[in-house]
Amino acid sequence: MNSYKYMFQEYLRKWIRSFRTSRKISQEHMSEMIHVSPRSYFDQEHGKYGFSAISLISFLLLLTQEELMEFLDGYRSIAEEIAKGNLEAGKSENVA
Repeated sequence: MNSYKYMFQEYLRKWIRSFRTSRKISQEHMSEMIHVSPRSYFDQEHGKYGFSAISLISFLLLLTQEELMEFLDGYRSIAEEIAKGNLEAGKSENVA
């Protein structure tokens, strides 16, 4: 279970950062968009803490339907690889 949790947090972190940087959104503005303090957002984006369920849902609501499906399909692929034993938790290079 921890493998899935760790990989999901890494996957989410990379998606949120990519979303923010591709749209030229500041960390402060992104923190407002997902309803956390700027300091909390910074720590979460840099892996100090994991994103909360509220932050996750707030982020998912920012995505287009196409982006949402890409996000879900991407994580499904990771989960399948973990189940097969092909990915190890703690290896951030495993996360696309």
